[in-house]
Amino acid sequence: MKLLYILCFCLLIAVSDGTNYDFLLANGPTHISANNTYFFPWGDPKSDIKLKLLQVDPYTGLWITLLRGAPGSQLGIHRHYDQVYGYTLKGAWGYREHPEWLSKPGDIVHETPGSVHTLYIHEDYGESETLFFVWGALEFLDESGNTNYIEDWRSISQKYVDYCEKNNLPIIDITYPKEKAPDIEFKEKISKNEL
Repeated sequence: MKLLYILCFCLLIAVSDGTNYDFLLANGPTHISANNTYFFPWGDPKSDIKLKLLQVDPYTGLWITLLRGAPGSQLGIHRHYDQVYGYTLKGAWGYREHPEWLSKPGDIVHETPGSVHTLYIHEDYGESETLFFVWGALEFLDESGNTNYIEDWRSISQKYVDYCEKNNLPIIDITYPKEKAPDIEFKEKISKNEL
């Protein structure tokens, strides 16, 4: 819904000032290969959390990641400026502030804007891996609630580039949208009865 509002706003601007915003409208599917990017250390170096950045969208502030952690590792206390969805692929993780649940393979977690928590990887379930869709920024906090730093699509992209440069790895452009993908064209109409 949020994206729809953004697109409508952009189209209103396009009508009013003559600017062409067609680049915001994808004509078909896009493909992101998770095999092209690399896991890099994220957060406190003492904690064994790694991140694989799959996509960043400068238009919406979305960043899509795989978060991997060893049993017992922890991501620092952080506040969300927008919503996050996580889909657990393996292992188990939770928030120190919410001991009433643990996210296991197949579970979906929705983190609401403004929520503050400390993600940890449970010790009894092995390495954990979760696919996260993060909109907006994360504000990392110290034990007193003071801001340590803020992470968003731009800063996490820079960490990915820095890691690749430091390790002589090819830098894959993971920003989207870049270009329109052609949609399928049917030569003849197919009736619903034929499907």
